[in-house]
Amino acid sequence: MPTPLAEVRRTELVKPEALPKGLDAWVHRGHGVWQSRAVCTQRLRAQADELHARAGQLAALGDTALQTELHEQRQSIRRGGKPWGELFANALPVATELAYRALGLRAYPVQLMGALCLAEGRLAEMATGEGKTLTIALAAAVSAWQGRPLHIITANDYLAQRDAETMRRLYERCGLRVAFVTGPMEADVRRLAYRADIVYTTSKELVADFLRDRLILGTMADPGRRMVSKLVRRNLVEEPIVLRGLHTAIVDEADNQLIDEAVTPLIISRAQSNEALVDICRIADQVAAAMLPGEDYTLDLRHRDVELTELGRDRIRQWCQESGGSGYHQPAWVEVLALQALQARHFFLRDKQYVVVDGKIIIVDESTGRMMPGRSWRLGLHQAVEAKEGLSITQPNESLARMSFQRFFRLFRRLSGITGTAAEAAPEFWRIYQLPFSCVPPHRPNRRERWPTQYFATTDAKWAAVVAEIEQLHALGRPVLVGTRSVAASEHLGRLLTQRGLTFTLLNAVRHAEEAAVVSLAGEARSITVATNMAGRGTDIRLGVGVMAMGGLHVILTEQHESGRVDRQLEGRAGRQGDPGSTRLFASLEDDLAERFQRRTTRNFLTKLLARGGEKGGKIVGWAMRRSQRNAEASSYKQRRLVMEQDQELAQSLIPGQGIDQI
Repeated sequence: MPTPLAEVRRTELVKPEALPKGLDAWVHRGHGVWQSRAVCTQRLRAQADELHARAGQLAALGDTALQTELHEQRQSIRRGGKPWGELFANALPVATELAYRALGLRAYPVQLMGALCLAEGRLAEMATGEGKTLTIALAAAVSAWQGRPLHIITANDYLAQRDAETMRRLYERCGLRVAFVTGPMEADVRRLAYRADIVYTTSKELVADFLRDRLILGTMADPGRRMVSKLVRRNLVEEPIVLRGLHTAIVDEADNQLIDEAVTPLIISRAQSNEALVDICRIADQVAAAMLPGEDYTLDLRHRDVELTELGRDRIRQWCQESGGSGYHQPAWVEVLALQALQARHFFLRDKQYVVVDGKIIIVDESTGRMMPGRSWRLGLHQAVEAKEGLSITQPNESLARMSFQRFFRLFRRLSGITGTAAEAAPEFWRIYQLPFSCVPPHRPNRRERWPTQYFATTDAKWAAVVAEIEQLHALGRPVLVGTRSVAASEHLGRLLTQRGLTFTLLNAVRHAEEAAVVSLAGEARSITVATNMAGRGTDIRLGVGVMAMGGLHVILTEQHESGRVDRQLEGRAGRQGDPGSTRLFASLEDDLAERFQRRTTRNFLTKLLARGGEKGGKIVGWAMRRSQRNAEASSYKQRRLVMEQDQELAQSLIPGQGIDQI
C-alpha cells in the first residue's frame, strides 16, 4: 500500500501554462536569449573543470570510504534544504568516480558540463561521439537519489534496452535500480519496470502508457478524489495502472523527440467494425484512379494537399447518381474519401512514407528512416493507402484518447534534453518547453572537413556523381557512409553500385535488424555503407586500422533534408572525438526539397545557371536551396504549433472530470 504522499504523486501533474502571445511572446523570447547567453555556458564549463578535479581527488579513496561519501551525498539530496544546483554539483564527483570503478570510463570535463546542463533543465548540444550515454547516466544517477520517478527517453526500443544494460553496473554501485520499457512488454512487466529508480523507454511507449492509465482511472485520476474514495470505501480495488508518476525526464536525441516527433499526436484507439466504410474506400480508390490531374483536381506540392475542381465534383456527383446515392454513396462522403485516395496516390509513396511488410502498411519516419509499427494514419488515410496497394483494408479506429508529445513533455516538473544538433531549433525549444540552450564544446578539436557542395539539374546526374565519388574513395581505401532520405533512394543507389561491381552494406527501414552492428563497422577500411538517415543515431562509428592516416570516414549526403538539423546530424558521423573525416552534400533541382519549396519558374532559371557552369551559378543555386530549406523549417514549425494549439483547445473543450482533459 503506497503512502498518502506517494499516492498523490502517482497522478499529480504540472499544469502547463498557455504559450505566450503578442508582447508577452517577445518578452518571453528575450528571457530565453538571456538564459542561453554565452556567460551561462562559460560558468558551466568552469564549474565542470572544478568538479572534474574534485572527482580526481576521490580516486585515492578506498571502496569503503567512497561508499561512505556516497551515503552522505545521497542523504543530503534526500533531505534537501539547499538549492538543487548546489546539491547536484556536490554529488556529481562521487558519481563520476563510481562510473570509473564500475565501467572503467573516466568522464571528461565536457561530459560533466553536459550533466550539469541536464541537472539545470537545459537543452545541451553535444557533438556525436562525445559520450552522451555516460553524460546522461551521471545526471540520472544523482537526480534519482531524490527518490522521484525519473525517465530517460531514447529514440527506439533497441537504444532503451542497450543503454539500460550498459549503465546497469554504474546505477547498482550508486544504490539504484534501473529498468527499460519496450513495445513488446505486457502490462504486468511494464508495471514492475516503472517501479525502478531509473526507467529507459521511448516517448511513444511512455505517452501511450500514460494515456492508458488515464483511461483506466477516469474521474479517479484526481489524487484528492481517489484518497477520499479509499477512506470511504476501504475495500476499493487498486487501479491496475503502470506508471508511478511523472517528475524528471531526460530526453536523448532531443531534436528528434521534442521537435520532429511533435508533428503527430499519439492516439489511443480501438478498431470498430464498419464494413460499409471499408467497401467505399475501395470504390473511392477506383474513382480517384479515373480522375485526371489538372482537369478533375489540382495538386499543392508545398503543402501536400489536393483540391477538386468543379469538373471533378461533377464527376463524383454523376458517379453517385449512377450508383444509387444511398448511405456512404452520398457525394459529400465520396468527395472526402476520393481526396484521401488522391493524397495517398501522390504524396504517400511506397518506400518513402511507408513500406509493405507481410501484407501490411508500416509507416516510416521520414526524418530517421525507421519503421514505426503499430502506427496508422487518421481519418481514413491509412485505408486509402491500403486500397492503393491492393491490400486487405483494416477496420477504421475509434479514438479513445489523444495527446501531442509537446503537451505531454510539458507535464514534467524537470525536463532536459541532449542532442548533437540543437542550435537551429533553440528558439523553439525555449518557446515550447522553456529549455535554455547551451553548447558543450568537444573534448578534442573538430578535424572534420566539409567539401564543396555539388548541385545538379537532374537526379540522374546527381547519382552518377555520387557513384563516381564512392568509387574514387573506395580505391583509396577510405570508408564511405552514404545517407539517403528514403528507402527507395537507398535501394536505387544500391542497384547503381551493384552495376559498378562494388560491394556494400545496405541499411534502411526494410533491412534494419542489424542496425547497430552495421553502423558500428562503417569505419572499417574500404567499407561502403548505404543507409537512410537513421544511420548512427546512438551508435558510435570507430575507425578501423589505418583509416585515420587515409583521412578517416567520408560521409556523403545525397539530398538536402527539409531540416538542416538532420543534415548536420548525418555529417556528425565523421570526425568523432577529434578523428579526421570529411563530408560532401550532393543535391539536385529534382529533389523533394526543390520541388516542394521552389516555383517551377525558379527551378527553370536555376537549371539554366547550372547548364552554363561557373562558380557564380553554383553559389546562386546553393543560396536558393538553403532558402528553400529555411522555408521548409518554417512550415514544419507552423505545423507543430498548430498541433499543439489544437491539442490545448481540445483539452479545454472536453467535459471536466473525465481525467485526460484535466491535464
